[in-house]
Amino acid sequence: MTGAHHSGCPHVRGGSRPAVVVTDLDRTLLRSDATLSERSAAALYTAAAHGVRVVFATARPAWSARKVLSCLPGLSAYLVSSNGAVVSELDSGRVRRIRTMTPATVRAEIASLGQPVWAVDREHDRLLGPGWPDILASDSVTASRVTALPDGSPVLCLMVHTDSDGPPAPLGARGAVRWTSSSPELLEVSALEADKVSAVAWVLADAGVAWERVVAFGDAPNDAELLATAGLGVAVANAVPNVLEVADAVTGPNDGDGVATWLEEMCLCHA
Repeated sequence: MTGAHHSGCPHVRGGSRPAVVVTDLDRTLLRSDATLSERSAAALYTAAAHGVRVVFATARPAWSARKVLSCLPGLSAYLVSSNGAVVSELDSGRVRRIRTMTPATVRAEIASLGQPVWAVDREHDRLLGPGWPDILASDSVTASRVTALPDGSPVLCLMVHTDSDGPPAPLGARGAVRWTSSSPELLEVSALEADKVSAVAWVLADAGVAWERVVAFGDAPNDAELLATAGLGVAVANAVPNVLEVADAVTGPNDGDGVATWLEEMCLCHA
């Protein structure tokens, strides 16, 4: 690991408070029951009150992310969803950037994997292929089961369920798509520019902020490049080994409100 548990006053390189905080949701900001604690919500509002722009970056589709973040009205945050395929304003829902795949491209990826158990997220719904586990189906009425991927709406993310201990290696760009993983049982396929780094880079360009002024939090393989690119990459203690290796610092686990702990110390030190 390039960093260690932080001590003293948390800050980005140069000793200043970050201009932007980017955080993953599941197993990072959210607790293991997929809820946002009151402490974490308060820490996010305090950071925003100090002038820090908050960006949520998640593999969840936008409708799912907004549901778990519904307790944060007026935060003026950006939401990077579907692993970076969509950038939108959290409060208004206005889509600012979108990167998609054609159904034909997705069908080719499914075929290349043999006979996988798959599902896809489109902008307004989720389609579940044959055998997709009910536990991963969705709590939304917008999810429906299909036998094959139809033509029509473009695809934000292809998800493939795997019974292995981790996704096939290597992850990253493969031809016209990008492979990543947000959890050991999932492989996710997106358009080449539908990744967290590309999406956050768009947010930073729009805000006129350099990467050096960014602190990013994460736990999974789809967060590793983001933590390595940010001015300060912070892993939660429950992160997977390759994320811990690239992180500059480590905070407490998600169930111990590790992100909130870091934000509280940051705001206290730079008050």
